[in-house]
Amino acid sequence: MLLTIDIGNTNITLGAYENKELVFVSRMYTARHKTSDEFAADLLNLFKLYKVNATDFSGIVMSCVVPEIEESVIRALKMITGKVPVSVGERHHGNFEIDVLPVGAVGADLICAAVGAKKKYPLPCIIVDLGTATKVIVVDKAGKFVGCTISPGVKISMDALAKTASLLPSVSFTVPEKAVGTNTTECIQSGIVYGTAAMLDGLIKRMKAELSIDEVSVIATGGYSKGIIPCCETKMIYDENLLLDGLVEVYEESNL
Repeated sequence: MLLTIDIGNTNITLGAYENKELVFVSRMYTARHKTSDEFAADLLNLFKLYKVNATDFSGIVMSCVVPEIEESVIRALKMITGKVPVSVGERHHGNFEIDVLPVGAVGADLICAAVGAKKKYPLPCIIVDLGTATKVIVVDKAGKFVGCTISPGVKISMDALAKTASLLPSVSFTVPEKAVGTNTTECIQSGIVYGTAAMLDGLIKRMKAELSIDEVSVIATGGYSKGIIPCCETKMIYDENLLLDGLVEVYEESNL
């Protein structure tokens, strides 16, 4: 089995693959204060839950955008599996071409999403990743990463409103029935949900014009995608495990 790990700012997502078939997916909170021993204990409990032995993995591949915990996770994985994970980045990104310099400045999550989309969907493609940050990634017809946009994510935006505007409360992420809110909660939810949807539609339209693209595959992933993409005018394909699939491809294309 191959263990894939995506360490994001909010969650650590793990996926186990057997012959490229996803066996299980699990998520744990990204705790920045944990030691390698604590991560090791958490991982062992997780594997036990899914009836998998830590020694069953023939390889591990990992993407990380939280560098302060990367070494602790690597030590934990080595401790319980006996293997050192392959870290996606400047050294390991498969055969994927990145038309941005320096290559090391491109986030591992962006690489994995782009690699997964390149493998699974017609090119050119645009990937919308709605996680802690909202990212819109472009892969051209030749299969090259040509750039992206990064903006505050849905939760960051909601939290910022509650924190900095004295009269605005903290609200849950809910899709309101209509764009014109009639109370404070609905107004915030509408602004966040329909505002994000409109931003995505506008960015995709602008990107297509800038790059002279007519037909493009648009793939959505990330925790907030399910709620946002039905509110978009742009037709999008929802792919929950795109980053994990991309990790598998990076591992295989790196000849490991």
